[in-house]
Amino acid sequence: MLNIYFKNSKTNRLENIGKIKDGVWINASHLEHDDLEKITKMANLDLLDLQDVLDLHELPRIERQEKTLLFFVRIPREKIDDREIIHTTPLTFIITEKYFISLALFEDKVIKDILKNSLAIATDQKAKLLIHIFLKISQRFTSRVREVNNLVASQKKKIENITDADINELIKYEDLLNQYMSALIPVRNVFEGMVPGNYFKLEEEDNDLLNDMIISIRQSAEICQVNLKSIKSLRDSYQILFTNKLNRTIQFLTAFTIIMTIPTIVASLFGMNVALPFATHPLAFVYVLVISFVAVGVFFLIFYKKKWL
Repeated sequence: MLNIYFKNSKTNRLENIGKIKDGVWINASHLEHDDLEKITKMANLDLLDLQDVLDLHELPRIERQEKTLLFFVRIPREKIDDREIIHTTPLTFIITEKYFISLALFEDKVIKDILKNSLAIATDQKAKLLIHIFLKISQRFTSRVREVNNLVASQKKKIENITDADINELIKYEDLLNQYMSALIPVRNVFEGMVPGNYFKLEEEDNDLLNDMIISIRQSAEICQVNLKSIKSLRDSYQILFTNKLNRTIQFLTAFTIIMTIPTIVASLFGMNVALPFATHPLAFVYVLVISFVAVGVFFLIFYKKKWL
């Protein structure tokens, strides 16, 4: 579905004007093939140039088609099913001489919030609008990474009582952060390449906004790296704890087996069909029990002092 918005320097809010004219922002979410055909005509592109827009696994990059620029990026997905393994979704921007176009497979919260709230930038200020959107996207990444950081920190507090579910959560967080890194670093490289003005003629104010956006993306990537290191350290701690628990369990079972073997040995000796001490004594059974309990007690004390029990 295509929505057409317009704002100039005199108006305070974006208006959904519903018609095409120079300087509009065309936003499309829940893309279908028919929408792409309309966009190709507006942007004077081939349909093959936009086929990648529908690829859920598309990688961030920038392309130039004559005077048209295509920005392929990835953004954080909203809360999704726990079984979902893809945590980012593609978002494409097309900048032509006449139009600013954004294409998304799903409705995105960042774009939705910008459209809902007042926007100080006119829609015909394409470079500034693009940088403004990316600044919001980087802030969204940072917000999501901080949420993960808080969740990882909460797991550190209960490290002694770790469960399989906690480990699965940790693996999910690690995969999420790795996907965020895969989205942020290419985007940062793309926009760092814009600084010399190879793609846009930027004013001084735009350059400042671009630098702020690059710093924000870099900070988001660095926070991801810090969290990934924390998760790796936490996983190593889990491994050490599990190893220690396994060793203690093996020690306990070994000691328990030895202790339980002693009465068996004593009973086997006195059960032999040969002449033995106390064979005719009326309290022979009691003596056998006493010998067994004493031997068990001695070994129990030995293992207890060694902290095997």
